[in-house]
Amino acid sequence: MSAMRRMALFVVLVGALASLVAAAVRFHYERASYRVELSMDQQDLADFTSAYGYDMDGLLRLMKAAGLTSLAVYEELGNRINLGNDAYEETGQQIIDAARTSALIDPLLTKLVKANAIDSGAVYILVFDRQTLKRYILILRNQLEPRNVVLLRDLPRGKTRDYTAPALLEVRTQIDYFNNLGLGIPAESVDQAHRLGLLVDPRVQNNERLDQDHIDVVFKQMLAGDTIGTVIFFGLRNEVLGYPFNLDGTADAFRTYQDQFQPLFGNVEAYDPTQFQKGGDTLGRKIPGLTVRVEAISRLELDKLDLDTVVARYILGVRERNIRVVYLRPFPHLAQVRQRDGTYRTMSAQETNLEMLHRLRDGLVANGFYLGRPSTIPDFGGLWLDVLYCLAALGVSAAFLIALELYGWSRPWFDWTAYAFTLVAFWGLRFIGHDDITRRVWALGGALTFAVLAGTTIARYFNERATLWPGAPPLERPGGSAGAEALAGLRCLLVAVGVALLGSLFVVGLLAQASFMLEVQQFFGVKALLVVPPILLLVLYAFSPLWGNATSLRDAGAAPVRVWQMLAVFVLAAGAVLLLMRSGNLPDVSVSDFELHLRGFLTTLLGARPRFKEFLIGFPALVLLPALAPQHRRVVGWIIVIAAGIGVSDVLDTFSHVHTALLISVLRLFNGVVAGAIVGFVAQWIYRRLRPMLSAPQAR
Repeated sequence: MSAMRRMALFVVLVGALASLVAAAVRFHYERASYRVELSMDQQDLADFTSAYGYDMDGLLRLMKAAGLTSLAVYEELGNRINLGNDAYEETGQQIIDAARTSALIDPLLTKLVKANAIDSGAVYILVFDRQTLKRYILILRNQLEPRNVVLLRDLPRGKTRDYTAPALLEVRTQIDYFNNLGLGIPAESVDQAHRLGLLVDPRVQNNERLDQDHIDVVFKQMLAGDTIGTVIFFGLRNEVLGYPFNLDGTADAFRTYQDQFQPLFGNVEAYDPTQFQKGGDTLGRKIPGLTVRVEAISRLELDKLDLDTVVARYILGVRERNIRVVYLRPFPHLAQVRQRDGTYRTMSAQETNLEMLHRLRDGLVANGFYLGRPSTIPDFGGLWLDVLYCLAALGVSAAFLIALELYGWSRPWFDWTAYAFTLVAFWGLRFIGHDDITRRVWALGGALTFAVLAGTTIARYFNERATLWPGAPPLERPGGSAGAEALAGLRCLLVAVGVALLGSLFVVGLLAQASFMLEVQQFFGVKALLVVPPILLLVLYAFSPLWGNATSLRDAGAAPVRVWQMLAVFVLAAGAVLLLMRSGNLPDVSVSDFELHLRGFLTTLLGARPRFKEFLIGFPALVLLPALAPQHRRVVGWIIVIAAGIGVSDVLDTFSHVHTALLISVLRLFNGVVAGAIVGFVAQWIYRRLRPMLSAPQAR
């Protein structure tokens, strides 16, 4: 072993230990994040109870007993004023038109019409409740220019409510703009939640003209002097408060009121780029310790799902995607429940929704979670953690140097240059507050490097002199007992997966930070990780002496191209495109209903669904390889190499999803190894039955 490799192995070991410590810190905070909030959309629930004739307070009491923790309360919009009993609005033109056909009851409006003092383009609001009046004046003067909000008549002194002489507000704005303007959280909605012992999740929308002082007014109004749950922004433009110019003001408001009211920012999970909440990830990066992930199902999609699917999706989100706020809407269909005698009973709409909450509560508790105010992940960090990140980055650079030496591409000056470049890049970017860039780049580099190294572990089956370490045990010859071949296949699988798992440790260590766990920052290069290693391993298999091939690029270019080779290239290209299109949370090619049901079955059976690319493609190929006769290895070698590359790359991809709990990722990999080994053993058994027939032509 050369001095370069000894030093590189030592640096890899140190980096792995540093990554292990960082991973342990992440694991500690994951285990401490066990409280989940179940929040019901108040506006949708009000529509639901009105449609079915239910008492909303009574239903909320039953829902709280079933597990509901919070009520998501919207700020009132201008177009909903006339739906309540506290105010009534009309445009100036509507008032003028009404006065032309009949006498106005309100004497002040009559006087204004006669004096031609009604602004036809303005909005006039009659307010019967003093608390509502104060809210309108505060919020409208905060949302608009104060001079454009005029109190023409106040409520009589000492009265909290008056229907005979209501207050009159003139709001000089255009009616379409006013209809979508937020008017603050109604006190009666907050009181309803508090009366029932529920947390309030305020839902307010953005106005891009608000600066830090105006944002502070919005917070003071929505906090309503009491502890709240999670702030979940909404709006036609789907923006967080303060977007795009004053997100710092919103972040400061969350910090300012944290000690007194504990407001949390709910970052809504979305897979469709058109549904991303603008500014959500940016705000989450500014206040990661005050951010929680929210999962919701839209009304349109909810109408197409059954109750089992809805419950399973929410529980899966909490377990596997670090969701801590489950945002509920009333389930719109009736469900059935199995009776003791085996018959089914159709539940009422109320019973169906209570059943949904019961199942959610029981499923979450069974998985070790508790209901309540959602748990946050502290924004842990410090110089000691930065040192661990740096050591992990050096370990990745050392692994890259090992890969270069294995393939004969190393040079004496590479070592210190690589280490020096890593140190300068990491600490230089840390100095300007962007060390996350270095960590993400090195995490991707480490994932690609270790995927190639993991694939290289099978090179010795094509060239016995190829090994990652000296003194490796000799290879078993194919044709022995079934038990020996099975053991050899399992060893091949575990060695390749072990190297990939070592690379995963570096990815986990480099990205062990709250912002990555909340997915407001992400590992980038997922598609490259899935495609580049298999293609690179295929090229190395074809041209590298390490794999027992000495064909040069020139000779390969001069060789005739056969039809089967063209077909193979076409199949590989189509496979790579399909792999890319199916990758990601919202793939371009959707999965079939059969695959969705199979995924659900595997999740229920195993706790964490193994990846298909692992246990159906990559891992069986690794198990089968040692059993292949030498002549057969060369025939299907390129298929084995590609399949193995896909499998080990997917191991690293599994751990690059930092928002997924470590235990889930480990369980998923374990299940994949077991299932892949079983499929591989079956493939070995089939091959052993066919081997005499396949070898007969060579014997003749």
